Amino acid sequence: MRATNDFDIILRHPSWSSIPWLPMGTILFMRGGSHAYGLNTPESDIDFRGVAIPPPAYFHGFLNRFAQAELKGDPDVVVYDIRKFMSLAAEGNPSVLELLFVDTPDVIHMTDEGMCLRENREQFLSQKVKHTFSGYAMQQLKRIATHRRWLLEPPTHKPTRGEFDLLETSVLDASLRGAINSLVDGEEKYTDDHLHQMFGGAIMGVYERERRYHNALREWENYQRWLKTRNPERAANEAKFGYDTKHAMHLVRLMRMCREILTRGTVVVKRPDREELLAVRRGAWKYETLIQWAIDQDVDLDRVQAESLLPHDPNRVDLDYLCQQLVEKHHRRARDAHLRVQ
Repeated sequence: MRATNDFDIILRHPSWSSIPWLPMGTILFMRGGSHAYGLNTPESDIDFRGVAIPPPAYFHGFLNRFAQAELKGDPDVVVYDIRKFMSLAAEGNPSVLELLFVDTPDVIHMTDEGMCLRENREQFLSQKVKHTFSGYAMQQLKRIATHRRWLLEPPTHKPTRGEFDLLETSVLDASLRGAINSLVDGEEKYTDDHLHQMFGGAIMGVYERERRYHNALREWENYQRWLKTRNPERAANEAKFGYDTKHAMHLVRLMRMCREILTRGTVVVKRPDREELLAVRRGAWKYETLIQWAIDQDVDLDRVQAESLLPHDPNRVDLDYLCQQLVEKHHRRARDAHLRVQ
């Protein structure tokens, strides 16, 4: 598949002057995001995603490193090193795995190696998607709930230490805080009584107030960051419906894609439920309906996973061998082309 002007222009962007091999090294380049899902609106940004194989020096030496190349803005572009891409896809990473299944019209550039990678895409599928796709969806749910709390009951001021009955300077030194944290967060569980016996009630009381203060401070800082960075259109949408309906749309999409992968053994990127998903974005679901639906789906997907015919994990040995083959083929082809030019 021949490269389009978009491909040539984007991969020769001045920001990537330090990686001049990128256009020739890219084996797969496609539209991603809302355009790939068929969920784009006139305001939607354009996303491009790609996979590249660096020159031999990046594999045999130690001076050169490449994990991915990025451009932020419109368009938004990410080109992954093939090793990073295949590793993430094998883990069931939603934003990476789906790139192997985008519809053919959304594939802008593809070499023989890219075609081979897509032809072997089913090898990446496993029951791990239950935890990745559903996990991403539940993260969206948590984000929605946090933003809704900030909409309805926003923090009114930056917390002070005095509000938590604390001195301006902590009386707990760093080593003591670290010791308590290691016990609280460690594998061995300690009861409050046990901790009080070990450190004393007074110290534990100060520690608890310190922890509540820092949690409140973190909440305030996150709230301020959200206020400064939120998109004006989405802010108006949140104010209208009481929650982030765009996050809700992607939550529903992820849950449904998870079910499709587990039951059908494929990733449906271009959404057949486009109209319903766009309706969710337009606020068709009440907040309470969304919350209950997501919780029910997450529980039911445990059953779907148990009944799935997909393997528990992908065969990483086979995928590693495929990666080696693609790299060797690409380097051989590049070497032959160089010799022909000479």
